[in-house]
Amino acid sequence: MAAGLISGFDLKLVTQDCLPNAERYRADVTLCDTIAAALPFLNAELEGAEYSHEAKVLLWNSGEKKYAFRPRTIAIAPVYDREEAGTLARAIIQTVNGIWDRRSTIQPKFEGKKPLPGVLEIYKLLPRTNCGKCGYLSCMAFAAALRSDPEKSKLCPFILIKT
Repeated sequence: MAAGLISGFDLKLVTQDCLPNAERYRADVTLCDTIAAALPFLNAELEGAEYSHEAKVLLWNSGEKKYAFRPRTIAIAPVYDREEAGTLARAIIQTVNGIWDRRSTIQPKFEGKKPLPGVLEIYKLLPRTNCGKCGYLSCMAFAAALRSDPEKSKLCPFILIKT
């Protein structure tokens, strides 16, 4: 393995305890080196990443693959065999090393995504008339739909603040 932040790793395929005969696995990549200092840089560079600086955990989806970065491990799921797991592990380590090598040009991002507002917070922004013009039976139902899809705010002609 080329020189970089991560100099080597061990790879283990893990099945879920509740699905011992599953055809999909999780790849647990145990790193020889800590990547704790790199996590804020990964958070800044990996689009859509969710990061907790306090917990030192970064979650990221790339296509159908989900990655969980911790200081000494990277979990990748789903994987279907050891060959795929090795390919994905080498690729993500190359990505981490590349971001680390460019860290002087990257503004680290220590905060995670802002949590979604609660349904009641959204409901307070609605007219609370249950007029149905949005296509929902009630403003509360519409608030629940808005929580998962803010673009639906365009459906309410009376919304007080666009979400």
